[in-house]
Amino acid sequence: MEIRLGESIRRLRKEAGFTQEQLAEALGVSVSAVHKWESGKATPELEMLVDIAEFFETSVDAILNYGWQKLSMGQTAQRISAFKNERNFEEGIRFAERALQKYPNSFDVVYESALLYFISMVHHRGKSARRAIELLERSIELIDQNTDETIGVITIQNQIAGCYCYLGNMEKAVDVLKQNNIGGLNDAKIGLLMSQDPEKAEEALGYLSDALHNSYARIYEICIGYANAYGAMEKLEPIEDMMHWLLHMGWGLKHPDAVNIIDKTDVRIYTILAEMRMLQGDEAGAEKWLREARRTALRFDANPQYRTAYGMKYYHSSEKFMSYDDMGDTGMAMIENYMADEVAGKNLRPLWAKIQTEE
Repeated sequence: MEIRLGESIRRLRKEAGFTQEQLAEALGVSVSAVHKWESGKATPELEMLVDIAEFFETSVDAILNYGWQKLSMGQTAQRISAFKNERNFEEGIRFAERALQKYPNSFDVVYESALLYFISMVHHRGKSARRAIELLERSIELIDQNTDETIGVITIQNQIAGCYCYLGNMEKAVDVLKQNNIGGLNDAKIGLLMSQDPEKAEEALGYLSDALHNSYARIYEICIGYANAYGAMEKLEPIEDMMHWLLHMGWGLKHPDAVNIIDKTDVRIYTILAEMRMLQGDEAGAEKWLREARRTALRFDANPQYRTAYGMKYYHSSEKFMSYDDMGDTGMAMIENYMADEVAGKNLRPLWAKIQTEE
């Protein structure tokens, strides 16, 4: 960090509208002393440096770090972020605290400083966690300045909950997480924290159940998205690998003899696997998967179960919740919708027509 004390004193003097003579008189020193300070030929004693800072209503740090003071607000926030990424916590915290004096109302500076303290909690638990909470709460007050779509009040509140975890205040952490549990976002974390208290084990299972099965639904959507993207890029092997992995995940969540919503999701997976085989010239393999898709669809449609809890392992939550998707009202509708797709279904339509006629 570059220290340019002479330039700093000269800048402050000129901003205040003083001549060297006037500053010398105000501080009780000679004009020669002021000239030497500003030219870098001499350095004021510590007590005099404090007097200069008080005279200009600033801090000694601000005078000593003139080069730092010239950083813009955005550059300052980036500098704090760099300290965080480099895990240079001690120097970063010193820099952040000076930045907060200069930019106390900047969301970026306050939030980046909060994250610096947040990440440093592993090394300075109590002190860093408490300061992180203060800054995170201040960030929420300044949230209207935020331009990063990945940051919002809920994400910041969840970070505050993380601070309470490090402070050992699990009850407060859970309370904050529950208050910000939009769409079950915090179910997993709430369940994990509550599971550490034997008296709350049963309640924890409810949150963990919802987290587990909602996670499967999200992973299912992610994998279908991967299949679409890889398909557009003509990368067939990773699609097959991911679909097999997804199948086994679903099977692991359901009781073997149950027919439930997992079977309906499997219909789409079987159809995708059929298309992958067809694109690689394996018509027999494609027919095997397409017949499996049809059998599974008919089995599900014979007694459709949309309750999330039905036939599921490890489920201890409300049985009122229902599962749904936008790929078709029934299992067979999922296949028909796939075949109607101009891109995805064109390779399988002749084979599907053959299977339908035979069956």
